[in-house]
Amino acid sequence: MDRSMLLKPFKSLIREKCGLSFEDSREVLLAEGIKTRLSERAVASHDAYLSLLSCEPDEFSRLLNLITVKETYFFREAVHFKILTETLIPEISSKTKNRKIRIVCAGCSTGEEPYSIAIALADAFGPDFSSMFSVVGFDIDEEALSRARAGVYAGHSFRAVPDHIRKGFFSEQENGFRINDLVRGGVEFLHLNLFGDAYPEAVRNTDIIFYRNVSIYFEPEAQKRIFRSLAEMLNEKGYLFLSSAETFVHNSGLLSLVEKEGVFLYEKGVTVQVEERRKHPDCQNRSVVAPAKQGRAGTSAARPKYAAMRTMGEAHRTFDRALALAEDKSYENALLLTERIISLQPSFMKAHMLRAGILINLQRLDEAETGCRHGMELDQWSLEGHLLLGLIARIRGDFEEARKRFNEAVYIKSSCWLAHFYLGEICRFEGDRQLACREFEIVIKLLEEKGFSDHGLTFFSLSFPMEQVIHLCRHNLAGMKRGRA
Repeated sequence: MDRSMLLKPFKSLIREKCGLSFEDSREVLLAEGIKTRLSERAVASHDAYLSLLSCEPDEFSRLLNLITVKETYFFREAVHFKILTETLIPEISSKTKNRKIRIVCAGCSTGEEPYSIAIALADAFGPDFSSMFSVVGFDIDEEALSRARAGVYAGHSFRAVPDHIRKGFFSEQENGFRINDLVRGGVEFLHLNLFGDAYPEAVRNTDIIFYRNVSIYFEPEAQKRIFRSLAEMLNEKGYLFLSSAETFVHNSGLLSLVEKEGVFLYEKGVTVQVEERRKHPDCQNRSVVAPAKQGRAGTSAARPKYAAMRTMGEAHRTFDRALALAEDKSYENALLLTERIISLQPSFMKAHMLRAGILINLQRLDEAETGCRHGMELDQWSLEGHLLLGLIARIRGDFEEARKRFNEAVYIKSSCWLAHFYLGEICRFEGDRQLACREFEIVIKLLEEKGFSDHGLTFFSLSFPMEQVIHLCRHNLAGMKRGRA
């Protein structure tokens, strides 16, 4: 039986119970998790295991522990913690008297995020921070929560942590770094299903919610339902953070999208005026067509419309020539054509990205980044834009930024094998063999099923033939499983 058909009832059960989606590359994770539990429980068939999952809540939890993603680290998107302590807390403190400010991490995984919040609070407000703030993290994964309560972390969790924070709030021990008791005592962890019908009192009447890098794992309808529940949790004038890659997807009007220190987040109970909304990325770059002026004898001024169509046609023809030149490595001539296209049609997104790709090949990285960002002003959710910015960061050796961009590319399109490939390369370089192996396995699966063309770039050249990607992934896997980096 086809794997997708075999997994279909499992996907339905998981969707029904907790709203999680296991499509595209995440299907591999589900298949591996089921295979592991079939072996560990000595269950003879998928049908028998499905019955087991339906009637044994503990077994369902064990499977979830295997298949939920635990990729997180301390001070991820560090600017959010700066805004928390320097902007939001003073604002909320001025309105609240004689009560703690309540902060909740929804989908907290292994605890790095709520502990980051507690550390930021302790650093800003002193060791007595827990008398002023309540910090609660919750998750559906019992195993992740157990690790969070233990508070012991390996080096991979510290890739964005300044030295003074690690030295001031952690103590080294044999199996990693243990967070100090001051911070551990300031965070409470709860087992809770985000997709559940009702949230307990412990997470209600909240002032600030962190819900970052979580919603991407849910079905669209589940995303809406969870966002609605989180909005209900918030106090009036409370705030909700999402990751930069998720923020604008949830701009449905339920909460107001506001800007603080250059970062967009959501606020409850605020009406954004029309002139303010024009500043927001979701309201930018939409074509505004003026009413056609009436010419003589009542005829509409149609000529500009046909002129625009001719301009668009010329831009597309020029783009095809520019792409052919780039593929022939005639980069300077291709660049001249892309500049002509952009002057003819400034909203031609692919022309901006083709130009950025050519500039990367010429090692003109600053120009490539500027061009890419100009293009992304047209579409914040451009897969190609995130991939190109990731490539630029990788070439510069900025692996934190590269990882962020490739993760965002995966969030936008989970079947983008190129993003998975570079995530695997970064994890391998940083010594995280487990994550690197997972990424390379996903690449192999995607390439075997979908082929090489689905990489997401208009113009792209690997430093080795694409046909060797699978071979390279297998070579890397074999080396890491033998204990070599």
